[in-house]
Amino acid sequence: MIEAYLPHPRDPELGKDEYFVLDTAGRVQHVRLTDIFPGRPGEDTEYGVRRVSDGMRIDSGYGDPFRGFCMFELYDNRKDCRNRTHGCYGNWEHLRLLQREEADGIDSSNEGRI
Repeated sequence: MIEAYLPHPRDPELGKDEYFVLDTAGRVQHVRLTDIFPGRPGEDTEYGVRRVSDGMRIDSGYGDPFRGFCMFELYDNRKDCRNRTHGCYGNWEHLRLLQREEADGIDSSNEGRI
């Protein structure tokens, strides 16, 4: 089931706090997290992002500088971003960790992880 959400590996060009997002025109943008906008109770946390190449803020479609992208809108490779493979699940980074551990033959089932 993890491969359905994460069919392609992490892009090696990504640095710390870097992701890919689809901008409002549907183009894949390489971005860096710059802001955290905690949601109200029951709402997802949103993240403000800027394009890595020139530092330009990427609008999430709300036209509001205090709104951003939810984690399920951030991707660690271009193909999955373009195809919106995990557009419903914000904890996909945990799935990526499990996927890597499985590939490396590491069993973390007894480490108390969710």
